[in-house]
Amino acid sequence: MKKIIIAITLLAAGACIAANAQEPMKSGYFVENYNYRHQLNPAFASSRSYYALPGIGNLNVTTQSNMGISTFLYPYNGQLTTFMNSSVSSEEFLGKLSSNNNLGVSVSVPLLSVGTWGKKGGFTTFEITTKTNVAMNLPYDLFDFMKNVGSKQNYNIGNLGVRSKVYTELAIGHAHKITDRLNVGAKLKILLGLANVDAKIDRMQVSMAEDSWSVDAKGSINASVPMLKVPTKGETGTAADPSQNNEIDFDAIGDSFEFDSVNDVFSSLSAGLGYGAAIDLGATYEFDSGLLNGLNLSAAILDLGFISWGNTVNAVTSPDPWYFDGFNDIAFDSESEGTLNDQINALGDDLADMLKFEKVSEGKRKANMLACTVNIGAEYEMPFYRHMSVGFLSSTKIQGPYSHSEGRFSLNIEPVKWFGFSTSYGISTFGSTWGAIVNFSFPGIGLFVGTDTIPTKLTAPIKGLGIGVPYNNLNLNVNFGLTFNLSKVRHLGEEI
Repeated sequence: MKKIIIAITLLAAGACIAANAQEPMKSGYFVENYNYRHQLNPAFASSRSYYALPGIGNLNVTTQSNMGISTFLYPYNGQLTTFMNSSVSSEEFLGKLSSNNNLGVSVSVPLLSVGTWGKKGGFTTFEITTKTNVAMNLPYDLFDFMKNVGSKQNYNIGNLGVRSKVYTELAIGHAHKITDRLNVGAKLKILLGLANVDAKIDRMQVSMAEDSWSVDAKGSINASVPMLKVPTKGETGTAADPSQNNEIDFDAIGDSFEFDSVNDVFSSLSAGLGYGAAIDLGATYEFDSGLLNGLNLSAAILDLGFISWGNTVNAVTSPDPWYFDGFNDIAFDSESEGTLNDQINALGDDLADMLKFEKVSEGKRKANMLACTVNIGAEYEMPFYRHMSVGFLSSTKIQGPYSHSEGRFSLNIEPVKWFGFSTSYGISTFGSTWGAIVNFSFPGIGLFVGTDTIPTKLTAPIKGLGIGVPYNNLNLNVNFGLTFNLSKVRHLGEEI
């Protein structure tokens, strides 16, 4: 829990990149010879049959946020300090925040991807992919309390949450031409859940009470991680008094992977896994006559499904108010010798002390929906040059308080069968971004490099990553893929 809280406030920049359902590259939506368009709409077909090797077929890393490094870290005496330093005014810091501050991180690692044309002109795909998805929502009032603690008697904080899923997906899809103008597609996905954590604070009232703060909150944690035990302070013997016996001992969670036998290991592993299913549905419609000649419309809904998680631990905030001493030793003014790492650790420790959860149950199954995505696209081919088009894609991810939307305009050109290029401009919940993709589809081999976000300002390279991260809003998207093409160029409806 401490690690989650530290990531929440510091904001997750470098740590989260290495860590998060997939966000397919939207810049490739209108590039016909891009092999993975079917991940954005199952009614799309690749231009050639293909297969891809594990790891390099379609590697995707995405971060999206209306926050950034510059929101939380500031230069101070030749080094960096956190927003808690008194040299950083509350106006400067809080002026960079929204009422709800979001961070989403996605990593998709393909294990197997195959697309093949059938004799009757249909296109079938088979994929195995491991996906990680992390979403956070951090309210303005939380940071107001942290920065200005003591300036008011009461603070009302709500809508604070972290949600993370890790699962492996086996997907079988098929696209087919129904009429001369209408194509449809669908994918069936079988899901194996590997880890799930959903922590949220719906309401938290913090009030000054003599020399400490009284905290009255309503929140919950649901966690299902195979082989992970979540002990209470009563079980670990760290309770200061009987009233703490049922409190979660977050410090002891890292020591919980201990089992008496191999059978216990496999039993715990199988009991904690999740199982589920989902579908993708899509359609495209092409106008080929009259004033609308060259207009192509498309729509899809992705990841409409659920996972039922095993061995779920459920904890809720204490029904009785508790006390919090406040934030200590984390401002680090000039006379302090504390490093940035010291500041981060102190901040995380204080936040961990502020939240108290009591275990309610464990061992039960709990189902929840995936974050589904709705894509709606329109493309118009230039009448003076049909190999050039303009397009607009509306994409909305639906996941409760972590929902977000984007509208993306693109200019696309495919002058020959083996080359495609698109550049795009997106406006979203997380700000505006430029994107681009270059795609090569030769007989025998395919290669693409692209991004939905071209950062204009990066930090210095971060140790362990070897690269910098966006300095302002933490919007980053990197896509790379190498495939082996197995057929000539084909289109839906063409029979052998």
